[in-house]
Amino acid sequence: MDSGSRSSPGRGQPPGPVNKGFLQLAEAFNSKGWKLVENYDAGVTYVNPVKMCDEFKIIASPGAIEVVIPMPNSNVAYCTKFKNYFDASEYVMARFDDYLAATEVLPSGPQYESD
Repeated sequence: MDSGSRSSPGRGQPPGPVNKGFLQLAEAFNSKGWKLVENYDAGVTYVNPVKMCDEFKIIASPGAIEVVIPMPNSNVAYCTKFKNYFDASEYVMARFDDYLAATEVLPSGPQYESD
């Protein structure tokens, strides 16, 4: 393995992506506690720390950026491709927000004194 193909985290810091095209995504996933489990020149994979089978995978190839998005509360994932990092990142960020909203644990029981 060459020295530039994998990343190791600095002390006290979450790992950053080897491919700097994924930097915006790293900030979002790290801020929500997701784990970076694959980190190489052509791609990254972040997994939900609570439900490890839910993963966001982004893979760069010469002709496209492929993204794999978990469907909330399901065992199914959706895959699509983009021509550039910006469009792929914007899409992943939007779907990550959707995922978080759909999987948010709502409190049970009365919310107000009048309930």
